[in-house]
Amino acid sequence: MWDKCRGQSFTKRCTAGGEQKALLKQQGYIVWKQQEKIERKGNDSMKIDLIFASGTRKNGDYHRKTVVVIDVLRASSTIITALANGCQDLLAVAEPGVAAVIKRQLGGGCLTGGERNGLKIPGFDLGNSPLEYTAERVHGQRIIICTSNGTKALSEAKNADELLIAAFLNAERTSRYLREKEEVVLFCAGRDGEPGLDDLLCAGLLIEQITAEKEAELTDAARIGLLTYRQLLAGRRDDLAKILYEAEHTRYLATIGFAEDVDYCARLDLLPYLVRVKDGRIIKEDKEGKGE
Repeated sequence: MWDKCRGQSFTKRCTAGGEQKALLKQQGYIVWKQQEKIERKGNDSMKIDLIFASGTRKNGDYHRKTVVVIDVLRASSTIITALANGCQDLLAVAEPGVAAVIKRQLGGGCLTGGERNGLKIPGFDLGNSPLEYTAERVHGQRIIICTSNGTKALSEAKNADELLIAAFLNAERTSRYLREKEEVVLFCAGRDGEPGLDDLLCAGLLIEQITAEKEAELTDAARIGLLTYRQLLAGRRDDLAKILYEAEHTRYLATIGFAEDVDYCARLDLLPYLVRVKDGRIIKEDKEGKGE
């Protein structure tokens, strides 16, 4: 029913002794990374790109690529939570007026959710706090969601060959799936066209997890994401919520009453589902990779 409404590898590698050793030097610190050498048949390397914020690429840039939209605080986390709690599916729209029109067309069994400046849009059923999307509220429902940055990024990337949604809540499940892809774009939604540290950290984590098992060519932007993750978060995952407060948007959310959202969105791999956009519908796959 929705349809009716609608280079070079990052480091120089040394393979002596069956190991790969990468020397990473950035702003006065050094990280040594050890990897087991991966046996490959032919050339199965992949390419990873990163986008810092919406509004910086053309729609055609996503053709024939697997794109992952990341909006940790909070659209991605809210979408993943809604699906985990039994939401039937979601439709992402860029403008509140469009959401209202679609809801009238669909009638019952449909909710609207979203925010402007972090606060619930007047007349909507739900805001953008993942803690609102409980099983009691969303089970069996269809949700039209509209947010300041996340749904805008989803709209921009709609021409991707494959479109996924990720956050810290499903990071490992997503990165495991991405290892099988040839060309991946990690699309950080950012905030009002500017980079967001929360999204960049999540993208860096995905890159770290992917490249731990598979060789990849990273663009300069992807290298920046990986460096950011290694500098701020590597070895400190238990401090993720605390580290997120280094982000301007995190502090803003806390000032308007959503500090609990930050703690929740920092729960790494709490909801290990693969979330994708298929025929305009946002759905999840179960832990065995079956669509629902």
